[in-house]
Amino acid sequence: MKRTGPHTLNQLVVERLMHYYHLVADQIESQSSGHVSSAQIAQLLEMDDTLVRKDLASIGVRGRPRIGFSTAELMGAVRETLGFNERYRSVIVGAGRLGGAIASYGGFGKYGLDIVALFDADPARVGETLGGAIVQPIDSLESVVRDHRVHLAVLTVPADAAQGLAERLVEAGIRAIWNFAPRSLVVPSNVFVRHEHISVGLAELAYYLKRSGVPS
Repeated sequence: MKRTGPHTLNQLVVERLMHYYHLVADQIESQSSGHVSSAQIAQLLEMDDTLVRKDLASIGVRGRPRIGFSTAELMGAVRETLGFNERYRSVIVGAGRLGGAIASYGGFGKYGLDIVALFDADPARVGETLGGAIVQPIDSLESVVRDHRVHLAVLTVPADAAQGLAERLVEAGIRAIWNFAPRSLVVPSNVFVRHEHISVGLAELAYYLKRSGVPS
C-alpha cells in the first residue's frame, strides 16, 4: 500500500498521528482483537472521530465497517510515514542537566534516533559519558558533525549562546534542530526547527487552572 510522504503533512497532523500511535501502543493494542475504531480513539483523546478517520486516510490507513482499523497496520503506517524505521544520527549541544537527561533517556532508539556525541563549553564536563555518548569540547562540533554525517542536533544551551551555535550547526550540515534554548532561532528555510518553549506549556496549565476556578 502506498503511503503519503511525511512532507505533505502539516505539523498538527503529525502531532495527532503521534497521539494515535502512543494510544494504540500503550492502551489498546494488547487489550483488543487487533482492531480499533475511530470512535474509540476519538473518545480516549477527546476529539472528533471524523478527524481521526481523515488523518489515518491521509497515510493510507482505512478501516472496515463494524470492524475498525487494524492496530498493526495503523502503527506500521505511522512508523513508516514519520520515518521511525530509519536511523538518524544526532548530537546534543549542552551537556548540563537537561542535555544529560535527554542523552540518558533510553526511549529515543525506537524512533530511529541515535545520539553519537554531546558537546559542552565547560572543560570540566568534557570526557564524561552520558547515556553511552562522550561529552566533547565545543570546538570539535563541526568536525564530529561532518565526520559522522549528523543531520539532527538537540540544543540545550543558555539563550545567549543558542543563535551562534545554531549557525555553526547549520554550516556544518545540520538540517533539523530540536531547540530547548529559551529563544527562537533564525535559520535558513531548508532547516527545520522544533522549539520546546517550557513557558508555553506552563501558560496552558495556568490558563486551565484559572478557567477551572482553582483558588490562589
